[in-house]
Amino acid sequence: MSRHRLLRPSRGQALVIFALTLLLLALMVLMTLGFGMRAKERVEIQMAADAAAYSQAVATARTFNAISVMNRAQVAHMVAMAGTQALISRSSQVYAAHMVCTPSFTPAQWGLSDGAAATQVKELQGRAGSLYRAGLNLYAHLLREHVVDQRLAYRIARGANPELQATPEGAAKSFMELNGENDVPNHGDLMNAVRRGGVACGAGAVCAVGGSTSAHLNATMGSLGWTWVHNRATGSAGFGTGGAARSTAFRRYGAAAEMDPSTYNTVSGRNATGHDHATVVVPTRCVSNSPPIPVPVTDAWVMSDEQQTPEDQHVYGVRLPPGQAPEDGEPLYERHTLGACVSCPGIWPFAMGYNVDELQRGRANHYGQPKLYSILHRDYGSDARRKSPDPWNLFFRFPFSAENTTEFDLSIPLGRSRPTGREGIQRNQVALSAGIIYYHRPRAAGQGGGWREPPNFLNPFWRATLVSPEGSIDDKPAASLEAAGFTEHGQVLRALEQVGYRGGSRRGAGY
Repeated sequence: MSRHRLLRPSRGQALVIFALTLLLLALMVLMTLGFGMRAKERVEIQMAADAAAYSQAVATARTFNAISVMNRAQVAHMVAMAGTQALISRSSQVYAAHMVCTPSFTPAQWGLSDGAAATQVKELQGRAGSLYRAGLNLYAHLLREHVVDQRLAYRIARGANPELQATPEGAAKSFMELNGENDVPNHGDLMNAVRRGGVACGAGAVCAVGGSTSAHLNATMGSLGWTWVHNRATGSAGFGTGGAARSTAFRRYGAAAEMDPSTYNTVSGRNATGHDHATVVVPTRCVSNSPPIPVPVTDAWVMSDEQQTPEDQHVYGVRLPPGQAPEDGEPLYERHTLGACVSCPGIWPFAMGYNVDELQRGRANHYGQPKLYSILHRDYGSDARRKSPDPWNLFFRFPFSAENTTEFDLSIPLGRSRPTGREGIQRNQVALSAGIIYYHRPRAAGQGGGWREPPNFLNPFWRATLVSPEGSIDDKPAASLEAAGFTEHGQVLRALEQVGYRGGSRRGAGY
């Protein structure tokens, strides 16, 4: 080989280096796009899960507030019912006092007024019962349309991206937090179960047949309106236990602070009573010109109980105890009576109640305040993904470690994945989020701060927020994932815990 040939400059070397560099650059760009797409999808599904969990919690909080307002309205109806009984009792005593003269009204007019007041008492009780049914229907609608089968989460997920899915089994935790192991409540079925004695609150936050306990009765007795019912020195109104003439429900209180719970803490309120024990009444509706003079009178009272029991009483003047004779030809048990009882004996309507048993479990269970999960997933092996594969997918297959032969397979959209369904962690991208419904009626800082009262269904102070899926003794995210079919995802979560992962829980996740 000649010396001239050896010294001749080589050409094309830069082109080879440029081609290799361009190939590496293209690979880097494609990898960036591929990983970026996965990161974008991860953010998208988590945001959708957060939106679903928060929306589910907000819908529940609004339902709880509506139920609380209805319970307050129910209490108001029972207050009005007791007040009307008090007015019937007082007017009966005044009517008896006018029998010493010629009154400006006829007995027939009195009878019509008395019958109208008695009808109003019964209607008020009926409307209180209708409020319970309305609250029950609202709660059942929440369960059916939002919680069961994650229907609200499904609608939100599909709105965010049509390929996102909300598996129906993911609703188990949320449904248990609200309704325990009971079915979605139906008024007719519940009442039949009550008659058989087979209804309990269960393990959920909501007690669909609550309100017959002392809480609503106490709320009513504490709201009776002291200035026009109990502060009348000669009379009172309340809910007794029977035996009107000697009932402890007739005790008069000068103020709410003097109330003795032992006089009205019955199972459901045995009857509604009004009682007047003035010794004299001055008749002011006489047509004679003689000046009105005090007239000695006896006690007067009215007692109404359930429709099935003809023990109603109306005593005044010549209507001596037990006061069960007909009035104006109408049987007393048809005039001064109330609606039919379901849990007999008793005249108290049912109401939606907060489960006190869950409340008493304390801080470890968030005082029974329900936490609802939202579980969404994206199936990388779905038919839609197979038909329209990701253009930036490089079909990489590589193991996580030298000791572990499990491979991360980006070729799943083209059908090389195992047909494992939801349990495969390589096939499904899963997001879990949690929202809590909490009661917040704070006490002013000047009064010491903190809660003014525990969670209840008598005041509408329910709110909603996103929280960590861990934290309560009932929170088991891994178990919830496995119950929804994502078994490998649950196993990974437990493996993370074993190496020190604690998630968002202050005390440790406890998966």
